[in-house]
Amino acid sequence: MENPDLPIEASIHFAIDVDITDPGELQSYAVTKAESPEHTELAATNLFAALAVAMDPLAVAADVPGVRILRGKVEPAQGHGVADQVLPSAGGEAEREPADTGIGGDAVATLLAASERAGGIELELLGYDPAAPEAERELSRHRARVLAGLLWHAGASMIDELFNDLDLLRDREPTAADIDETYVLDNLPPQYAHHYDARFAARFLTVCTDLTTNIAAGWKEPSCVAQELALRCLLAEAEFLADELDLDAELPANWVARLEQLFLQFADSMMLFDPAMDGFENDPDAIPEGAPSMKFEDWFKPFGPGHHVPPFAERG
Repeated sequence: MENPDLPIEASIHFAIDVDITDPGELQSYAVTKAESPEHTELAATNLFAALAVAMDPLAVAADVPGVRILRGKVEPAQGHGVADQVLPSAGGEAEREPADTGIGGDAVATLLAASERAGGIELELLGYDPAAPEAERELSRHRARVLAGLLWHAGASMIDELFNDLDLLRDREPTAADIDETYVLDNLPPQYAHHYDARFAARFLTVCTDLTTNIAAGWKEPSCVAQELALRCLLAEAEFLADELDLDAELPANWVARLEQLFLQFADSMMLFDPAMDGFENDPDAIPEGAPSMKFEDWFKPFGPGHHVPPFAERG
C-alpha cells in the first residue's frame, strides 16, 4: 500500500518545433522575461538562449499547485524534428555515458554484496519492515539491501564523475553551457552556474566524499548547504543508475520520494531550486527564521558548532 504522506513520482516532457520569424523581437522579449543577470546577458547575446528563456516551461510549472519541481532542463536546438527525436527518450539523459560503476553482469548480486559495506544507514530507513509477516518481511529486507547497495555504488559513481567535471572545468571561466556538459554539477542550482569553476568543483568534491563516507561509517546530517546539495546529487545519481540497471522490481516502492523525505524534507537549500523563490537568499525577510544563509559564499560554512566541514572545503 502506498504511503499517503509520500509524494507520487512523476515526470513530464516537452519538445516543441518552432520557426523564429523575428530574432530581434524574440531576444527583446526574452530579456524582459529573464530573472537573473546571467539569463539577461545570455538572452541578449544568444538567440537560442533567448528562446529557452522566453519559452521556459519550468516557469509555468512553478505556478502549478500541488507539485514540487525537483529538477529540469531546457535545451534549445537549431532545426526542426526535435520533438520526434526527444520524446521517445523519456529519461532525458540518453547521451550520457555513466561512470565506471564496478557493477557486473548480475547487478542485483553486486548491490546485495555492496549493502554489507553500506552499514551507515539502517535498513529500516530504507523500507525494511521487521514487523511484517515473514514473506513480506523478507521481501522488504531484500529491497532495502538492494537500495543500500545502490546508494553505496551511486556514491562511488558520483565521486568518479566529479573528477570528470573537475577536469572539464580546468582553465575555464564557466558558463551555463559548460555546466550543462558536467555530470554532477549540472544538478546544482542553475542560477549560480557561472560560479561553478574548477576550484568550486574541488571543494564540492571534498564535501561529497565526506558525505559518501557516511554511507559506510554511520549516517550524519549534512554539515553545510553544499553538503545538502551533495545529498541531492547523490539521490540523482542513484536514480540514474537504477534506470540504467532496470531495478524497478528490486527496489522499494516510491524509493526516491522516501529518500527525499528522509534526507531532504527539512533542507532549506531546496528553495534554491524553486523559481518562485529566485533571489530569496539575498532578502533577509524571505529567509525562514532559524534557517542558515543560502548565499553562495556561505555554502561551505558549517551550520553550527556541532557540524564539521572538511578544512579544504571550508577554507576555499
